Amino acid sequence: MAQRHVASQPYPWPFDGDLRPENTALLAIDMQTDFCGKGGYVDSMGYDISMTRAPIEPLRLVFESFRKQGFHIIHTREGHKPSLADCPANKRWRSRQIGAGIGDPGPCGRVLVRGEPGWNLIPELQPTEAEEVIDKPGKGSFVATDLDLILKQKHVKNLILTGITTDVCVGTTMREANDLGYECLLLSDCTAATDYGNYMATLKTMQQAGGVFGCVAAAADLLKAIGEKVPFAIEESLSDVDLGDGLRVKMPKARDQWMPTSLAETMVAPQMGTKKGFVQADPYLWPFDGQLRKENTALLSINFQKSVFDPEGDFAKSNMQEVLQKSAEVLQMMRFKGFPVLHIRTGQAKDLSDTSRRAAWRHVSQTPRRPGPLGRLVRGDPGWDFVPLMAALPKEAVVEKPTIGAFSFTSLELHLQSLDVRNLVIIGLPTDVCVHTTMRQANDRGYECILLSDCTAAAFSETYYSALKQIKMQHGVFGAVADSTALLEVLGEYGLSHEAAPDRPSAPLNPGVNVEPDSKRLRSAK
Repeated sequence: MAQRHVASQPYPWPFDGDLRPENTALLAIDMQTDFCGKGGYVDSMGYDISMTRAPIEPLRLVFESFRKQGFHIIHTREGHKPSLADCPANKRWRSRQIGAGIGDPGPCGRVLVRGEPGWNLIPELQPTEAEEVIDKPGKGSFVATDLDLILKQKHVKNLILTGITTDVCVGTTMREANDLGYECLLLSDCTAATDYGNYMATLKTMQQAGGVFGCVAAAADLLKAIGEKVPFAIEESLSDVDLGDGLRVKMPKARDQWMPTSLAETMVAPQMGTKKGFVQADPYLWPFDGQLRKENTALLSINFQKSVFDPEGDFAKSNMQEVLQKSAEVLQMMRFKGFPVLHIRTGQAKDLSDTSRRAAWRHVSQTPRRPGPLGRLVRGDPGWDFVPLMAALPKEAVVEKPTIGAFSFTSLELHLQSLDVRNLVIIGLPTDVCVHTTMRQANDRGYECILLSDCTAAAFSETYYSALKQIKMQHGVFGAVADSTALLEVLGEYGLSHEAAPDRPSAPLNPGVNVEPDSKRLRSAK
C-alpha cells in the first residue's frame, strides 16, 4: 500500500507513512456530561462549558469517516467506583475545595462516579456496539486500565488523540502513549481546554524538539489524508497560527489573540498563614494532610545531567546556574535531614535498542547531534553523567529511564513503595517535558506532589509558565507549586538524619546499584 501522511507539524504523520484502518485508532477522551454538559463536574467548578463543547462537531465528522472506512475508535470515561475505593484522598480533597467534590451529590448525580448521569458520554458522540469504552480512575488513559492491552491486541501503532481537556487528560494520555511507543497525533480542533493559554501551550509542547510527544494537525488535514471530502465550513473555521520558536499549528480561529502565559499569572502565590509541617505553596498548603515526614516523603531529582547544562543546548536562554544552585541547596538539606533521595537519569543504549521505532527515527532524523535532554542521550557518554553538584551518593538510588516519564519502564514505583513514600518533592528539567510527565504519572498513582519552581526550567518561557499554571488549576489538579525557600523553611524545623526511623533504608536496593530499564516491557512497546 502506498504511503499516506497527514499534513501535520512538525513532520508529516505518521513518520513511516503507514496509515491504515488496521493499525490506527482514534481515542476520544472523556466526552462526558461531567466535562461538557450542563450541571456536570466542569460546569460545577465554574468553567465555561462552551469551550469544552467546541470539539463536538469536528469530532462527529471524524467519527463518521472513520466508521465508514473501518478505523478503530476507542472512548474513555473518567470516573470512580461508587465506593470511591479507587479515588486517592488528595484528589477528593482538592475537588472539594472548589465546590465539586468527587462523590458528592450534584445536578447530574454524584460527581465523577461511575453509573451516574454525569459520567455518561454525551448523546452527540455515543459509541457503537463495536467500539471499546475504557473506564479510567485518573487523568491518563493508561494507568489502571486495559487500554494498552486492547491496542496491542488490535495491532494498533498509530494513535490519534481527541477529547477534553487538552492540557489535562488528553495531554497526559499523549505523554503516556508516546512513552509506550505509539505514534501520536493530536487534532487541534477536536480537543479543547478550560484555559485558552494552556491549550495553546500544550499544542506547542507536544511538537517541540522535532515532535517530542508526536504531531499536531487539524481534523481537515486528517480527513484529506484518508481521502475524505472536507466540508467548507470546517476548513473556513481554521487559521494558521505562529506559536513562536519556529513552531506553527493549524487550529480554530481564536476568540481573542493568544498571548504567552505571563509571569504574573503563574507566579507562586503562597497560601496566607502558617501551619507547622506545611509548605507555603500554591494553590494550597502542602501536603494537603500536613503529613510531611522523613518516613513518607522523598526528593525526586530529574535529569541533572551534564548535557542538559551545555551552554549551546536547549536551555541556553535559561538561568541554569541559578536553577542548579537552588536545586543543590534543596538536595543538601534533604540529605542532611534524612529524607530519601532518588536520582532520575535519561539515556538510551548506543544502538537505540531500548527505544521505540518512532523515538529512534526522531533522534536520528529530527534532532541529529543535538545537545540537551530533548536530543539523544547515550548511556555511558560524558554528557549522560550527573553534574558534580547533583551527583548521587553511594547509598542513593539512581533510576535510569529510556523515555520521558520516570515511571515508564523503570523500577521507580517499586522504590517508592519499598520506602513507603506518599509525598514527592520534585526538581529537575525540562519542566514541560520530563518533569511534567513524571508529575502527572505520580499524581495518577496517588502520590502527593510539589514542584519547586526555582529548581526547574524549560526551553521556552511560555511553556515553563504554562506548566506551572497547569499544575495549580482546579485547586491543584496535579499537586502544588512553591519556591525552594518555602520548603527549606519547613525542613529547618526537622531534626538531623540520625533521628530518622532506624529501620527505614536509604534505598531499597544495594548501595550504588542503578535501576536499569525494564527491557522485557520495552521490547513489547516497539
